Amino acid sequence: MDKKARILSRICFVVFAAGLIIDTILLGLFEWFNDSFGVTFREIIYTMKSPLSGANNDFFGGAVRYVVPKLVVCAAVIAVGAFIFFMLGRFVSVRIIFGKKKSDTDGIDAVRLMKALLFILMAAFSVYVTGSINNRLEISSFIRDYNSGTEIYDEYYVKPNVDAIKCDKPKNLLYIYMESMETTYASKADGGEQPEINYIPNLTKLANDNVSFSDEDDLGGFISAKNTDWTMAALWATQTGAAFSFPIEGNSDFGNQEHFSKNTITLGDILDQKGYNQEFLCGSDARFGGRRAFFEQHGNFRIYDLYTAEENGYLTPEEEVNWGFEDWMLYKIAKDELTRISAEPGPFNFTMLTVDTHHIDGWICPLCEKTYPGQLDNVVVCADKQIREFIDWCSTQPWYEDTVIVIQGDHPRMDQSLVKNASDRMVYNCFINTGYDPKTLRMKNRSWNTMDMFPTVLSAMGYEIPEGRLGLGTDMFSGQDTLCEKLGSDHIDTEVQKYSQFYADNFY
Repeated sequence: MDKKARILSRICFVVFAAGLIIDTILLGLFEWFNDSFGVTFREIIYTMKSPLSGANNDFFGGAVRYVVPKLVVCAAVIAVGAFIFFMLGRFVSVRIIFGKKKSDTDGIDAVRLMKALLFILMAAFSVYVTGSINNRLEISSFIRDYNSGTEIYDEYYVKPNVDAIKCDKPKNLLYIYMESMETTYASKADGGEQPEINYIPNLTKLANDNVSFSDEDDLGGFISAKNTDWTMAALWATQTGAAFSFPIEGNSDFGNQEHFSKNTITLGDILDQKGYNQEFLCGSDARFGGRRAFFEQHGNFRIYDLYTAEENGYLTPEEEVNWGFEDWMLYKIAKDELTRISAEPGPFNFTMLTVDTHHIDGWICPLCEKTYPGQLDNVVVCADKQIREFIDWCSTQPWYEDTVIVIQGDHPRMDQSLVKNASDRMVYNCFINTGYDPKTLRMKNRSWNTMDMFPTVLSAMGYEIPEGRLGLGTDMFSGQDTLCEKLGSDHIDTEVQKYSQFYADNFY
């Protein structure tokens, strides 16, 4: 073999080995992600481009278990490839003849053919990995939608008129967002997806005893619309009636912007103008995802997060985990803060976000029992008991009768525990102390999504909603058809993922 041939062979081998290593790592990460998460590229890119202060990154260690074994096999294949590229030709000189042999140079060198086949197999492997990742993460559809336009906001968005939203006897609001709480955790007999066990019996009873809008005859919930299916996007959608469709390139600036969507009128803005004292409580760094900026700038919320709890002496080193504090402490602080805020003049809006049921597999806290074999099974049961105890405590407080309590999941689970192969994943909702008679409401077999929560929460508090609509949302208490029921949820999902000039002019 001459010098040029040797150099070319080395270059080809490097390309082959590098391509195989990259594909193997991507395949391992993909299989880890596919087994662990239920999100698409859209949620990943928005999350990665959002403020990540306080994020917990420990779960990435799980990817190693998927990648390393594949890299061992990859190393073996590369070793075989190295032998073929650099050694085999020294010992074997075989030519494959097609047709009649005319000379010793006829035919194809067998070693070169083996090298070509290795390249073809590597290329085919690359196509398989790329196709699998694209199909699962919907990357091509994300790029297509991101570069196409919609007029759904021009046609259907209703901008809130604060003066027209009226109430004779305003009620307090206790708004509880429960991390990843979906009705899938209930048994099939109760309307969920679990074969036999209902992991949320207390939440099921709360829904049955109060107002809970459902997509079926039993326990159900609402659709997590596209661009509302991660925590910050869900908070935004339920507070504004719009999907979270900001430019990706500007998403990382939310925590530092002087104005977070200055022209948007939110639930917090409305209640602030109505004289409410407002507070947002979470167990991690409130800067994560831009939550602090959003609530501070839209409603003048007092922010109570990990650092506030540390300053106020709630946490010891043993009680703090690497990202913040767990829900048993969250509820303890909530009780104290509700006692404080309820004593202030005027109505209050106390909004809180739980975390124990966060992916992956939730967080085992000191209150969790080992009743079931799976970690998330026990975490969900524990979360269900804690919310029941908290609502029971609320019911004994002097402010309870004058307070509407809203319990909802923020979005469906982002891993596969307890929900793998579930066909119908709806987000939990429950309204307590609304003053409405459930028998008079159109609650069952409804098609509605995250954005409908915006006017519905205000209506639950007793506020009149002009024509029953705000943002892209419809007041569920009005009995009117939602946009999901008029246009179809798939159509809404498609449109809110596209670029909107109206959105750019009114929300950015």
